[in-house]
Amino acid sequence: MNIIRNNIHMDRIKCSAASQMSLEDDINLPENSPDLSKIIFKDGNIVVTDTKVWKDHVQLKGVMEVSILYVTEDDDDKLARIEGKLNFDETLYVEGAQPGDVMDVNWKIEDLSVSVINSRKLSARSIVTVCLQSDMLYDEEAACDLQDAEHIEYHLQQMELARLAICKRDIYRIRQELELPSHMPNIFRLIWQSVRITSPVFKPMEDKIGLSGELSVFLLYESTQENDNVQYYETSLPFSGTIDCQGSHEMMIPDIRYCISSREFEVRPDLDGEERGFSMELVLDLCIKMYEEENVAVLSDVYGTRKDVEAEVKTGTFRKILVRNNGVCRLSEKIPVEGNPQILQLIHSEGEAYVEECERMQDGIQIEGVIAMKCLYVTSDDKTPYSSMEHNIPFTYMLETGGAVTEVLPEIKVSLEQLSVSMPDANELEAKIALNITGIVFEEFEKELVTDIHILEPDKAARRNRPAMVVHMVSGEDTLWKIGKKYNMPVSRIREMNAMTSDEVKAGDKLLLVKERE
Repeated sequence: MNIIRNNIHMDRIKCSAASQMSLEDDINLPENSPDLSKIIFKDGNIVVTDTKVWKDHVQLKGVMEVSILYVTEDDDDKLARIEGKLNFDETLYVEGAQPGDVMDVNWKIEDLSVSVINSRKLSARSIVTVCLQSDMLYDEEAACDLQDAEHIEYHLQQMELARLAICKRDIYRIRQELELPSHMPNIFRLIWQSVRITSPVFKPMEDKIGLSGELSVFLLYESTQENDNVQYYETSLPFSGTIDCQGSHEMMIPDIRYCISSREFEVRPDLDGEERGFSMELVLDLCIKMYEEENVAVLSDVYGTRKDVEAEVKTGTFRKILVRNNGVCRLSEKIPVEGNPQILQLIHSEGEAYVEECERMQDGIQIEGVIAMKCLYVTSDDKTPYSSMEHNIPFTYMLETGGAVTEVLPEIKVSLEQLSVSMPDANELEAKIALNITGIVFEEFEKELVTDIHILEPDKAARRNRPAMVVHMVSGEDTLWKIGKKYNMPVSRIREMNAMTSDEVKAGDKLLLVKERE
């Protein structure tokens, strides 16, 4: 007898944790920067430079890059920008973490506040939520067939699962250039830039993965013209490309996470030598997983017809994809703007979408999250004409699964596809938002697997005491396999004796069983 075995590549979450970091430091203005009068706009970005893992703990080293737009103390109320850094070295508790684990780090800036100490110094404080997760890759070995199995009956059961076909890390560089429209003046000094990725799409291809999306670009600059020299320009640039991924194909199911690890921007001259161009490079760190849905036959039970058979079994843990769903969540909200000064003109709005909770419901999984929105605008105050506001907009989305689910592992990705902010009047803003929500819901299950088979000498006395002929009355729990195992008879022989065309039996059926002569 020869046992044919199959190694099934799987993955599961080994350990995960969420924690908060509190960051605080002072930021001094560089010597060549003008004095500060009022803070207008701010932005933060986390860069993790080093991750060390030991038993039940993870050490994170990195920096929060803080960008601040402010009004100078000059008589002309000019706008200027400074950048500061909040360094961190935090040790977080992650139960189950072990040296050598590869840890995925995701972060969300819960709060970033910057206050003025004096015209040359700022105080920056931030609370950052950090989510850590380490996945474990493993093989489940299972018997899938028998060869030369004389006088042994075995049962193969089909099992639907999501096999991990590809697991790798890679980077992808997005390089784009733009030139200002002809009606806009040249750039004298770049004050502020914002580049964000919207509507990212990852498409499996033959030995490649296609990437596409849009870059939302906002430029605020001081122009070369004398009057009204603060200009702004906003546009969207499509991008697309591929990365090599040996073994991938179109039928695979991607589960790809990314973060922007590096941003570089530069004002450049056009063909005429005028400062009208802008180039950018973003580096994406990619965590790539590709799954294949398969029907795998595994050996689930075995018995002998002439000798006793003993099977070694173990419990295997598997995943299958319960549902894949892409949807768009549209919402709008009116935001009151209280007090003075009033808003005269909107300059720029941007936002980030975050998932905060996934809850199992009767018909699916309810996703709750928030869009952190920021707006930059011109006010009616002649002394400080620029100002900004921040506002969180909650959202809820139901990912339908076709019924109640229990042991599920949802992988939810939310990206901001559209953010449009208008001004119905001077005291109110209206935000219209479209979120692209992609969800893969894995269901985890356990299965008893036969790992080895031992042939034993039969209990001859017990076999002799069995009746030579019996009529078996089928009960509601019976299957033809269970009946054959009970009487140590081949299933094919039972079908032949009772002129059956399939293995189906129902309660109340009578089956004639005649003991096989050895």
